[in-house]
Amino acid sequence: MKKYISLTSLLFAALLILVSCEDYVQDIDPLIDAIEDERLNDAGQIKFIIQGVQEKYARTQDQIYVMADGLSDLFFFDSNVPNATFPQFLEIDLGQIELDNNSIDNMLDLLGELRFYSDNLITRVNSIDIADAQLKNRALFNGYLYGGLARYLYATFIGLDITNGGGVINNGPFIPSAEMYDLAIERFDEALNYVDYDYSEDPVLEDTTHARKVVHSLLARLYLYKGDDANALTHAQLGLADGDSPFRILSFTSNQSTTGPDNFYYQQAGAGRAQYVVDYRFNNYVTADPAEASRIPLEPITGNDGVTIYYFQVKYPVETSPIDCITWQENNLMLAELSLKGVGGGDALALVNSNRASHGLADLGSIDLPGLIVEREKELFCTGNRLPDQRRFDLWHLGAGTWQYLPITMSERNENPNF
Repeated sequence: MKKYISLTSLLFAALLILVSCEDYVQDIDPLIDAIEDERLNDAGQIKFIIQGVQEKYARTQDQIYVMADGLSDLFFFDSNVPNATFPQFLEIDLGQIELDNNSIDNMLDLLGELRFYSDNLITRVNSIDIADAQLKNRALFNGYLYGGLARYLYATFIGLDITNGGGVINNGPFIPSAEMYDLAIERFDEALNYVDYDYSEDPVLEDTTHARKVVHSLLARLYLYKGDDANALTHAQLGLADGDSPFRILSFTSNQSTTGPDNFYYQQAGAGRAQYVVDYRFNNYVTADPAEASRIPLEPITGNDGVTIYYFQVKYPVETSPIDCITWQENNLMLAELSLKGVGGGDALALVNSNRASHGLADLGSIDLPGLIVEREKELFCTGNRLPDQRRFDLWHLGAGTWQYLPITMSERNENPNF
């Protein structure tokens, strides 16, 4: 697997520095641990900026996914689990989330930075002369792709109140999920105009065809979550197919001494530290069919009481484990769901069984929508999909008045004049 050097701290400092003291301090040596913003307005810095945007997404997605899985019925928090100590995670598990929850606050900072850096990449590329057309396409593709993903994350996981999803951009007014999905769709549609470039230095995409399929699968997911089944079908049919490589997000370990392990599942819901543990039904799935361990890998951990056995995920067994953002198996599940809803003519059972075969699992004899929902929670284990599925299929597990989204926190509400 290709990897690329972590330069986040340099890039993020670079994008924020404004040189305002030139009238007072001149003829000094260049900075050695940051880059002035104006120095990035150069074609030679574009690869560096793209790399920073990709890394920012890697550091944002897994934090959101872990907290979303904590809010869903996939994970739970129990202080009897060794090293489970964060009250913020307990709030999330109970759906009784205070607006000063600093774990969510930190995550929202990352998400806001991801959105800004992605959009800034587009603005910067369009404001400078880039003679290399392929480099320009690569930059614009990444800007639109990750800008779309940022908006997808806002629409799917963030909320103004307990059942009203969406987010804010640039301290603007609240944008409900449906509108935020539309903004994400616009970004993904635009990304498709820039898929023609050299992918030899891309860490996760293989070629133009692969990139195009990935974007169509992401669009299918957005339309599915919006409830627009017709458009979901159109894009799923153009998306990732059996055997295609996943769109995979890499983790980074360039500065472990200060940042700690980078894969947040490993760090807070896995072998690194099991603050969140897995609902017992997943161990029941594996007990009923041991072959399920290929897509629901678990490890036991004994509680502080010396008696109770819990299970944590080892889908991400080390701190550098990559996280799948979209896979051909998820695309199959979308096509199967649409078929069961009477949209399109796909063979839902064949699609599901193709997924199962990829994990060495026996074929099912039949499939209906409840069975598909179970297949989704197994196949998409620890990928952030369970929370939106619970909302979509009316499977909420907590009581009335509990959060079904991760809230916009008090710091945003206090600083944003629209609140």
